[in-house]
Amino acid sequence: MGSRKPLLATGKLVEDYTPLFQYLDVAMELGKTEAKEAILIRSADLEKVRELAGSARLTVAQLINSLTEYVRHRIDPEVATVALSRYLNREVTTEYAITFYAKLLSCWIIEASSTLNIIMLG
Repeated sequence: MGSRKPLLATGKLVEDYTPLFQYLDVAMELGKTEAKEAILIRSADLEKVRELAGSARLTVAQLINSLTEYVRHRIDPEVATVALSRYLNREVTTEYAITFYAKLLSCWIIEASSTLNIIMLG
């Protein structure tokens, strides 16, 4: 398992961020700078967590699901499919890859929100 973590990640929700780094590498290989930038955390993501956490008492699973839908459009289908297939060493569907990376990004956003004391993770 990878011990490398992206900025503000804690590892509480994601043990291995290797797929994220592979996504970034594949984006660069394919010359898709916008795909690389789109998967990075934005201040608006942290505000979305603050908004969601402030509007109702959510479980971590509910927060992940809400954020997954919120970030889904930012996942590049080609980059996600190539990167995840490479990571798993088998072919995956585009839908599976998009969902996987949207959930991974959501978990990273939640970990970052915890690091910045926007929310508390148990």
